[in-house]
Order: sequence, then C-alpha cells, then structure tokens
Amino acid sequence: MYLKHLRPYQLTDAVAQGHPLLVPAGCIETHGPHMAIGHDTLIVEEICDRVAARTACVIAPSFDYGPTGYALGGPADGTIDPDYDAFGGLAKSILRNFIEMGFRKTYVIIMHQGMGGPLALAFSKAAAELAVEKVLAEGHPRGWWGDRDALDRVGSWGGHIEVQPMILPESSPPAGGDHAGYNETSFLMAVRPELVEQERLGEDPPWYCRQDEEKNSWTANAQHGQAMVDAVVDAWVAKIDRER
Repeated sequence: MYLKHLRPYQLTDAVAQGHPLLVPAGCIETHGPHMAIGHDTLIVEEICDRVAARTACVIAPSFDYGPTGYALGGPADGTIDPDYDAFGGLAKSILRNFIEMGFRKTYVIIMHQGMGGPLALAFSKAAAELAVEKVLAEGHPRGWWGDRDALDRVGSWGGHIEVQPMILPESSPPAGGDHAGYNETSFLMAVRPELVEQERLGEDPPWYCRQDEEKNSWTANAQHGQAMVDAVVDAWVAKIDRER
C-alpha cells in the first residue's frame, strides 16, 4: 500500500491493524557515467515494493533530496545538496505527522553514505527529539525518566521511528555497498536494467567505478544484483514480522 494512494478509511484501517510505515530515503547524486542519478532512492523504493508484496505495510512518499555534501560533483553533474538545517527541519516535521497519523512503527530506510552520513544523522536526530518531545506533550512531568512511577506511566516511549540502513547486517553477504561500482551497478541492473548503460563507462571513468580489478562497474551483473535484492528483502521481511 502506498500512503499517497490511501483514502482516509484505508489509512485508519492500516493503522488499526498495526501495519508499519516504510520511508525510502536517498538522494540525487551522480553515479558515474553509466547510471541514473537517482540510484540510491530508486533502490530503496524497489526494495520497499518487494517487502510490501510479502508482508503488510504502508510505503510513504520518498525523501529524494538527501544531503550529499557535493562529495561527487555539483548540480551540473546531477548532484543536489540541500541546506542541512532546512532538510533536518523538514524531516522532523514530516516524521511528526507520521506519528500523529497513528503509525506505531515507522522505518526510515537509508541508502546513502551509511549511518554516519548527514542523511541518516538528520533522521536519527529528528527521531530522538520527537520521542522525548512526545512524552512531554502527553502531559508527563519533567524528570519523568528519573521517577519510577512516572516512568511506568510513560511506558514504551522510544522506538516509534527507527532509522536503519537498507542493507541490514543479516543480508551481508551477499549484499554490500560501494558507489556506482560492482554492487550498486548490480543492484540497479537487477531491478531497473533500463537505467544502466555499462557501454558508457568508456576508458576513463571515475576511480570509484574500478575499485576492484575483478569486481567493478564493468563486471557488475543482474545475477549478483538479484542475489543482493533477495537477501535484503528477506532480512527486512523477517525484521518487520518479528517486530510487529
């Protein structure tokens, strides 16, 4: 189910049944001469689609414009880098609305620069702030965590929003990361082959396309990509079902 496709009664039903919300988060950034600049978000979206086909959940509209630091080119190369404070504020305001919709569990799924990158950190900061602000907004007193009776009344106060890498530890190997190299190129070849043109790599592509002599952008293939996709989806389905 896609959040933006739901009618109000369907949203109410999904929340009542405890279905989690999946939030794909990526960026617009150059991924070599051979792949779509929206690679990171595209991959998460495809993974979410496959997860939702196997276990009931709702998929939120994607966060496409994640921070990049212009680490790989600028706008002329297809890279966008939003203001970090503005992005963090937007992320927090949208996550607050997801909580107010009633979703008991929201997974923000990251595919860009790892969990220490500005994209994941923006969401993690927002989630942490919202968790403690929610307790006070519900009328619990300041100092609630230090008071056993108050803590019991608050109950489970964190974890409504969980920020995770798309590639969970359980899926690696075979799944792995890089930038537009063997793994990422294979991922896209498996799910959106029309967005990969290996023949455009040429003789002098960026260094990150050939980090390994045997496993690189040239040798990337859909078979490896599909093995990674299957492992990632299996790990997410198991996690969601376990944590319902």
